[in-house]
Amino acid sequence: MPDVKSHEVSFDERFWASVSDLDAGKSHRVIESLNLFRENPTHPNLRLKPLKGDLSELWSVRAGRDVRILMVRRGETYLWLEAGMRRDIYDKAARGRFVMNPNRRVMVFADPEVADDHRRRPTPTGDPVLDGSRPGVFDHWGTPELAEIGFSPEEIESLRELMDEYDLLTLGWADDRVDTAVAILEMTPEQWRDRASGATAATDAEQRIRSAISDYGALTGISPLFSPEELERIAAAPIEDWMIFLHPDQRSIVNRHFDGPARIRGAAGTGKTVVALHRAAALAQRYAAAGEGEKVLFTTFITTLPPVFEQLYKRLPDSVPGVVDFLHIDQVARRVCDSVGEGVAVDQAAVDEAFDEAADVVLLEGSPLDRAGLSRPYLRTEIQKVIKGRNVESLDAYLTVTRTGRSVGFTEAMRRQVWMLGEAWDQAMAERGTLDHADVILRALAVAGSRPVQGYRSVIVDEAQDLTLAGLQLLRRLVNGPTGADRPDGLFIVGDGAQRVYPGGFTLRQAGVEVRGRTTVLKVNYRNTAEIISAALAVAGAQRVIDLDEEFRRGEATPDATRHGPMPTLQAFPSAQAEADHLATVIRDLASEQPVGLGDIAVFTPSNDAASSIVKMLEAAGIRSRSLVDYEGVTSDDVKVGTYIRAKGLEFKAVFLPGLDASAFPRPRRTGEGAEEFEERTAVELGQLFVAMTRARDLLSVTCVGDPSPTVLRAEAAFDRAG
Repeated sequence: MPDVKSHEVSFDERFWASVSDLDAGKSHRVIESLNLFRENPTHPNLRLKPLKGDLSELWSVRAGRDVRILMVRRGETYLWLEAGMRRDIYDKAARGRFVMNPNRRVMVFADPEVADDHRRRPTPTGDPVLDGSRPGVFDHWGTPELAEIGFSPEEIESLRELMDEYDLLTLGWADDRVDTAVAILEMTPEQWRDRASGATAATDAEQRIRSAISDYGALTGISPLFSPEELERIAAAPIEDWMIFLHPDQRSIVNRHFDGPARIRGAAGTGKTVVALHRAAALAQRYAAAGEGEKVLFTTFITTLPPVFEQLYKRLPDSVPGVVDFLHIDQVARRVCDSVGEGVAVDQAAVDEAFDEAADVVLLEGSPLDRAGLSRPYLRTEIQKVIKGRNVESLDAYLTVTRTGRSVGFTEAMRRQVWMLGEAWDQAMAERGTLDHADVILRALAVAGSRPVQGYRSVIVDEAQDLTLAGLQLLRRLVNGPTGADRPDGLFIVGDGAQRVYPGGFTLRQAGVEVRGRTTVLKVNYRNTAEIISAALAVAGAQRVIDLDEEFRRGEATPDATRHGPMPTLQAFPSAQAEADHLATVIRDLASEQPVGLGDIAVFTPSNDAASSIVKMLEAAGIRSRSLVDYEGVTSDDVKVGTYIRAKGLEFKAVFLPGLDASAFPRPRRTGEGAEEFEERTAVELGQLFVAMTRARDLLSVTCVGDPSPTVLRAEAAFDRAG
């Protein structure tokens, strides 16, 4: 077997689309061939062979009796172009050529039968160049040099008139003349004259394709090069793996030009984050090609997600480095303040101490809020999410504001007292020299509205339902600039109210953001099996959901699942130790089977304390684990452990949810907690559980000690009741 590090593979973006176009059995055989190729490109079952004679760089690989994979081979560098039926692949290879043109930064398999509006050109979006500013196909070759090669004046004139690389194949020339023209395209005249022969020439050719893939491959839909180790992960994943897969139905969203703010919504597993990441790559290509230094911001509310998204972005075949910033909203706000010399600091211990001090002064016995029986955490959230989160600037405004997402009714006297509590809290924080995170966003919003700051050409907001209105206003200001007018392709909002994991909320109408005519609803679930999504919806019930645009019942947003698998399991144990022993045994057994590894498994809990206990338990059992607090999306062979909230935006082949006991979920009603407050908190916790359940792609296991939570028990029919 050859050295597994001796070969690397890149993918044309058409390759994954072509695999998805095959039926399930043929798609599976393509992935099996990729796995075999990773181990040994020359394995006899693959029948790797050149398609146009021994000197051709177009090769094919067998993936079953009727399926072939078309690729470019130079040395031990392979570019996989397309998968399809044997005759179609052979016909395509016979009429097309692989072309590289570094002068125009184009590399593509040019098929002359491709329609004009689907041809790849130097502008990454495929838009035609109308101003003639782009180099001609042979502009890097002078007429004397072309004549030196042996082209006649008539042939040279034809080369000068080419509109793109595809047209070279429609000139009607003999194959040897076309081959010569294709060969010189990727070189300068000097390189052609100095070209070596034999082994050295082959090495130079391989280096040229490797450099092209690195330098400008992404601009025309070519992925980075993947090592055998990276191929192993790709081959082990299903076709719908969200790290690299974009369904053809979603591609139009990615490349579309919007004349104002746009929105993508859809239920869990429908690929919203996939679309958002590919959208970032498409915009990055567009702005990189323009050469004006414009950048894209990809942001979200969850602090641990940006590093994960950045790693996933780097794995996309069409990603462009250095153009997209991945930051959570608090980082964005701090950067804005820092950029004008207004540094901000959040001392969380001081913030907590200040709130307690203010509450001791304002929440007097017998006052309206005391009589209402509202807890301090609820009132603190009211200030953070409604007053500051909605950028409410006066008591009069607060007295009339619609408290979206808050179900506890507030009288005028209660609102006045909450306003007093907020002012006292602000004063106590000022005395300690600190701000709360909500204050930093408001500070940044004021800065961005009063002076020039570093902005972005486009902003993509993932999980937008957990942002505050003030946070969205800040992002809108950063992309629109001082004029405030919405820019084309400026704000791209991605979210699903059914997956909200924090209390509060707002609507886009309240934020003054208009997305009518620019909203796309994704309806197909590519992540979960039908059995898993059915169980999650059964647990969540018909809960009322406040979305960014509308209200609906959670069950009304049921997506169409494309895959089936085993039913989720529900199992009760007599003790916490028995539950822990079971969890360790099942994880160990599962990881011993292919294609599930430890890195494909996650354990989610309602609280940080419970997550820490799981980490300690797994370590004691000799099972490697990693907290989601430390997870940055880099492939690692360890079980991921974290809270339901930290699970947001992630997915795993197998998910375990321990501790769903009747006494533990939802968390029991606190002393002094009113019925309305308890109902609202329970709804938030239920949303968090729904998110955790829908992170499971193939396998979902729920366990408990004693009786299961009534929330789970009411959906018992959706589970396989084990034990």
